[in-house]
Amino acid sequence: MITSIKLMDVASYSPTSPVTINTDNKKVNLFYGLNGSGKSTLGNFLQSSADPIYQKCEVLPANEDHEILVYNQKFVQQNFYEIPQQKGIFTLSEVNKEAEEAIENAEQAIRKIIEFQNQIQIKVDGKKKEITNETTALKDTVWKAKSKHDRTELEFCLDKFKTKDKFLQKIEGSSSPCDSTFKELKKEAKELNEQNGTPRESIQTISFIGNYVEKEQIFVARIVGSKDSYLAELVEKLGNSDWVQFGMQFIKDNGPCPFCQQELQTDFSTSISQLFDTTYQSKQEEILNLKNVYESSISSLELNLNSGAFVAEYIADNSELSTAKALLLTCLKDNLNLISDKYNKPSEIITLLDTTEHIEHLNNIILKVQSEVVAFNDKIKNKKIHLTNITQKFWSLLNSEYAALIQATTEKIINLNQDVENLNVDYKNKNAEKREQENIIIENSKKITNIDLSIKNINEQLKELGLQGFQLDKVTDDSQHYKIIRQGKAEEDVYNSLSEGEKTLISFLYFLESCTGATDQESTVILKRRIIVIDDPISSLSHNYVYDIATLIHHKVLLADFKQVFILTHNLFFFHELLMLNAPSNRPTPYKLHRVTKSDYSLVKDLQRNEIQNDYQTYWQIIKDCMENHNYINMLPNAMRNILEHYFTFIHKKEALKKALEELGKSSSEFKPLFRYINRESHSDSININDFEGIDVDKYIEKFKQVFEKTGYDEHYYQMMGLDKPVAPIEVA
Repeated sequence: MITSIKLMDVASYSPTSPVTINTDNKKVNLFYGLNGSGKSTLGNFLQSSADPIYQKCEVLPANEDHEILVYNQKFVQQNFYEIPQQKGIFTLSEVNKEAEEAIENAEQAIRKIIEFQNQIQIKVDGKKKEITNETTALKDTVWKAKSKHDRTELEFCLDKFKTKDKFLQKIEGSSSPCDSTFKELKKEAKELNEQNGTPRESIQTISFIGNYVEKEQIFVARIVGSKDSYLAELVEKLGNSDWVQFGMQFIKDNGPCPFCQQELQTDFSTSISQLFDTTYQSKQEEILNLKNVYESSISSLELNLNSGAFVAEYIADNSELSTAKALLLTCLKDNLNLISDKYNKPSEIITLLDTTEHIEHLNNIILKVQSEVVAFNDKIKNKKIHLTNITQKFWSLLNSEYAALIQATTEKIINLNQDVENLNVDYKNKNAEKREQENIIIENSKKITNIDLSIKNINEQLKELGLQGFQLDKVTDDSQHYKIIRQGKAEEDVYNSLSEGEKTLISFLYFLESCTGATDQESTVILKRRIIVIDDPISSLSHNYVYDIATLIHHKVLLADFKQVFILTHNLFFFHELLMLNAPSNRPTPYKLHRVTKSDYSLVKDLQRNEIQNDYQTYWQIIKDCMENHNYINMLPNAMRNILEHYFTFIHKKEALKKALEELGKSSSEFKPLFRYINRESHSDSININDFEGIDVDKYIEKFKQVFEKTGYDEHYYQMMGLDKPVAPIEVA
């Protein structure tokens, strides 16, 4: 059974927005819509769904085993206009108990096979749903990664992959190894995008020219006074040479001792001076020179480390370099302080720290930073290439992050697909069994089928409908074709000599027979596999055939054991009649009602039974439809007569109606036939209704309105037509 139909980009249906028709698993689907609204497109699609023009349309379920028979203009064209003879319809006729039993048993076997296949299909659908769920869950989980990187430095990596399908496909196809992290990629991308193409300044290694001072031996030598002075032994014994030298600045000629204030010997000053001879002084000056060199070297180094590239943000922010620089300067300043101490106390031994390792360590860091600068400048120069590399690494990281989940889901889907394949094999194997049973039906049907019964049925129905003068008959020397003949005439092309109504009736009766038969004696007829589609069977029939056609459809199609039925019509009477025939006393069939409308594009909406008009409203709808589409002209006079009779009988104003019709008939002689027809009083009398073909619809509706104006009930006319009553102009005195 068809559960849904999608129509898009064909005929009057939108090229971008699909129209979905849900049958709710109802056996019978009735469609109402004006001519040109898009009904026939539905029938044409069901008849030729493989046609390329329907590539964007769809029927679900797609692979269900059924046979679709469609009555529409294409059916009439192919079976009547284009050929002088019609294929015979083979139906059961002769009684052959053994053959009938064989056919019945085969049909039962086929029904069981179909039931089994339906169960397989349910399992297949379940497996496919699991596949869909697994795929959807994977997509949803992976998609969460996108929100983590949206509005970050790596957002550019997501370009062109902004749907779940493309996002997952990209991750699955990015399995190359990557030793970076998202944090590192963000930093790199930020640097590339923030620099705006400005390269970084190179940084050079440092050198410390005062480094040799640290290795001078003078710092580990004791520098003391000369031994030529008689005081030398005492000073050496006391070990206070530096203190004595310091005190020399306080000795004054002929003055007392600056420390004890006692009178000094006359040669004391000379003896003190002899202690610190020129050798002592030259060594002290050497220390001072070394101190000055060292201090100057430190100043030069500090100036270098606090200028140029060293003050750039990318250098200043390097904690490793800052730490190494601070350690080196601290070490240098400590050495400088020791040298100062040595100068002040030459007799002291000092050990200077060797800064060679500190300088080498700092230079190693500088070289590392410089390599980063070179790499960065290269990235600036080749920004697009590096952004591409970042993008590749980004997707590789995502692949690594979700590889396990993707693998697990892929394995599940592979297993589920294998299950589906196995089930499909079982399904196909059952097809072989079904073909065996169908062959049994074909062989036994040959024993009890011919076209005589279908000829008899069609001819009897023609008589019941009051159509005489032509009938069907077998083609001479051909047991599988028949043709339309006129009694007593040998016309070869009788069909084209028939009226449009006669053509419609005979072609439709032929279709009804074909629904329960086959045009090929080799074909298998299983009603439960047939879907019947009937498109406007009364499009060219007069109103008095509506009930007959509706009754035929009700008994031969709706109450038959077909799989599903679709009926499309523009005729509200016919639509309503089908529903009335389905009243509770007539074994109601599960119906689904639809309305087809068209503005810019065709639309199909569900229609509730309580939305369908009553008889009186239906007649008014026909008047309105005639204003929009003059193809309804054959229904107009009868609708007018029914409306006037119903309304004026209800308000007990039949005499007023009769008088108005007589007056209008006198003033408009061309409308006398219409007024006589309307005034016959019995709406069941529809004789000569076709005499009104070719009338001017607009003028007739205008006269219809004048009937209400003459009787004083024009308000009712405007209300039922859904029109605003014109406001009479105000007369100025």
